[in-house]
Amino acid sequence: MKRIVLGCVLLLGFSLFTSRAVSQKMAWTTNSKEASEQARIGITHLMNVEFPQAYEAFSNAVKLDPDFTPPLVLLANMSVGATRKAFADRALKSAENKTEGEKLFASIVEAKDRASAGEILAKLHQMFPDGSLIAWYYAQTRATPDANFQASEDNLKKFSDNPAFYNTMAYMYMQIKKDNAKAKEYFDKYLAMYPDGYNPDDSMGEYYLNIGDTANSKKYYMLSLEKYPFANSSLNALQKINGTNQ
Repeated sequence: MKRIVLGCVLLLGFSLFTSRAVSQKMAWTTNSKEASEQARIGITHLMNVEFPQAYEAFSNAVKLDPDFTPPLVLLANMSVGATRKAFADRALKSAENKTEGEKLFASIVEAKDRASAGEILAKLHQMFPDGSLIAWYYAQTRATPDANFQASEDNLKKFSDNPAFYNTMAYMYMQIKKDNAKAKEYFDKYLAMYPDGYNPDDSMGEYYLNIGDTANSKKYYMLSLEKYPFANSSLNALQKINGTNQ
């Protein structure tokens, strides 16, 4: 699947799977351990372009903690129309008494275009360089393909234990550098690191489709659908390959 082209109080800095002696990650304020776990699950799915599962997990998080700012922001970004506005309003309201980082993160819902969202994410990335979700979004909102590639390469070096960045890098090589051999290396690594997700198979299906190998493309799209039967990217790709709209 293509990258996306946006009791006690717990302060949770999400850097997904990384720990450092001196960590610079944005605090996520919540009063619910269960909500924080759902948010973590949602981030994993979001960064791996598994949007239905991400949406479900973020929805669970805000049911457990209705004022949990970052999941509200992410739900707004994944929604449209009145639903988006409702989540955006809740996100801004929830951030009023939170940290400066959370307030800035919430302001993303007010961004009018990609450029303004990119400016906010650049500030967040500078403030919290150890946050993998922010880094992931930051790379996607760079102004040029070369800047996108450089940011993605930097992310992979820093977050080498996070599978999502291998998927991003694979697409960088396939779509920007036009280097299919290098792209295949990263898609293989991604599949090995995240074998239970459906997106690695979907990505591999797109790789093979890109090089004209429809047999292997269909194979991997089918593997994706075996793991998640409602993977729209795989379903749509198979329909195109088979020349049907059914």
